[in-house]
Amino acid sequence: MYNKSKDMARDKFGVKVIKPHAAKRARFMPKKKKLSKTEKREIRLRKARQWVLTYEGSHIVRAYRKRFNVDPSCAIADLESIGALSPEKLENLKRGEEIRLQKKREEREAKAEMDFHEQFSDSNDQFFFIAGYTSGGAPYGVTWEEMGLEPYECLE
Repeated sequence: MYNKSKDMARDKFGVKVIKPHAAKRARFMPKKKKLSKTEKREIRLRKARQWVLTYEGSHIVRAYRKRFNVDPSCAIADLESIGALSPEKLENLKRGEEIRLQKKREEREAKAEMDFHEQFSDSNDQFFFIAGYTSGGAPYGVTWEEMGLEPYECLE
């Protein structure tokens, strides 16, 4: 471990300075070069080929995802490229993944629509903001035209 106090000295004005030989020692080890996506994938596939030979379970995609920390579509693509899945099983897995992604997309769109309606919960097609209602039940407030916006247009 680097002892900083041993390598500190004071100059003639009393200011702390690092001794010249200590500056070289204080440097850290050079950083490792980061691997690109393709390099990471090649390494992962090389390890996966060995792993598939030893795998004995029935849920190979799930185990591959946990072992190599990848998403389902990446796991399916990797297992396909190393030939670990039969064509029928591969087709079933791809169809199942498409259904899962479609369901996720629909849920996201439904949530966005709900958020949109919550944002404009106190408005309608005529009024930007409904301040209240008359005794007869007619709404009153600020209209979209007064705000200079089209109905349900974002404020940004």
